[in-house]
Amino acid sequence: MGQIWEYIKIALMNIKTNKGRSALTMLGIIIGIASVIMIISIGNGVRASVNDELENMGGGLIAIYVNSDVEGNDVKFKEEDFELVEEKVEHVKGATTQYSYWGATAKGRKGDFMTVINGGNTALQYAIGSEPIVRGRYFSQSEYEAGTMVCVLKESDARSLFGTTDVVGMTFELNLWGVSQDVRIVGIREDTPAGLIAAMSGSGYMQVEMPMTAMAAGFGFWIGDSDYIYVIAESSEYVTQVAADTISLLENRYNVRGENKIMMESFADNTAEFDQILSMLTLFISFVAAISLLVGGIGIMNIMLVSVTERTREIGIRKSLGARTKSILLQFLAEASIITLIGGLIGIVLGELGARAVCGAMGFTAQINVSTVIVAAAFSSGVGIFFGIYPAKKAAKLSPIEALRHE
Repeated sequence: MGQIWEYIKIALMNIKTNKGRSALTMLGIIIGIASVIMIISIGNGVRASVNDELENMGGGLIAIYVNSDVEGNDVKFKEEDFELVEEKVEHVKGATTQYSYWGATAKGRKGDFMTVINGGNTALQYAIGSEPIVRGRYFSQSEYEAGTMVCVLKESDARSLFGTTDVVGMTFELNLWGVSQDVRIVGIREDTPAGLIAAMSGSGYMQVEMPMTAMAAGFGFWIGDSDYIYVIAESSEYVTQVAADTISLLENRYNVRGENKIMMESFADNTAEFDQILSMLTLFISFVAAISLLVGGIGIMNIMLVSVTERTREIGIRKSLGARTKSILLQFLAEASIITLIGGLIGIVLGELGARAVCGAMGFTAQINVSTVIVAAAFSSGVGIFFGIYPAKKAAKLSPIEALRHE
């Protein structure tokens, strides 16, 4: 152990003697490690932020639909099916179908706006988004059953129509295919980031959420049996069980068990695929950034070769005094390893600071894993050892007589 410490002290002394050269040698390692740490931390932060957003948008959303590929499939979902699923299946927040109609026009104090009408039962509040109601409330079961002309708007759409979000209780004219109805606003939903951007840029459609019974009564739509049901689980952890129980319940109800006539698709499956794509993208960019470590390693080898040339006489003196080949080899390997370890530690610190700064500016939190830091530190030392082997071997194999004759 004492001999190893002696090698380290000699290495530190040589690094200190050649500060400028050592700093430039470290630079490639610093840039490489900092780049890898930044990219992985930012990538993990983006993944976590996107996954949270997707989870909020519909982590527990399941689409149960009729399989149209099965010949002679006459299954159609009825109003009673929604109620049955909510009653019989555990961990279900609600079940609804959804009707969406484009081409409507909303007329308010600020002008006329192209609008999409979304209709369903009271569970529509979970199926269409997870943003909270910030003013008023969602339409009630009694309003749904009575077909009352009420609706919920998003904050940006309320501002477009009236110039304010304090609009609960106000009415506006909704026109679709030549039929106009006065609709009363009962609630305001918080904006999604995408919806807010669209509103600020003046693009996109307004979104109106209302009872589908009101759509039938007010605009003459036929609301009947449906090919699909949106089932909303209490959270994404219950999605698999809720989907299986719902399909089992409906197959028994329609006596089609095992016939593959009722299928499902969960939003969680799409989230997992998106997360995998982000992971692969982060890994690829990290690999590209790691190439700079290779460049830094080659720089270390070049500098160590110069150091061997400069210290040829010193090596000869040490060998003539009895220093073994192994001792010379370990001395130069220690110097290369310390240079890369110091550069790696500086790169880790700069990478973490850079990741926090970038993520802070973008509005999310960097995800810095301890395992990533440990691997980066170990990898930087490994680079030093690998690229220091050749110069160290060259120094160790020098003939003492030839080394002493070197000027």
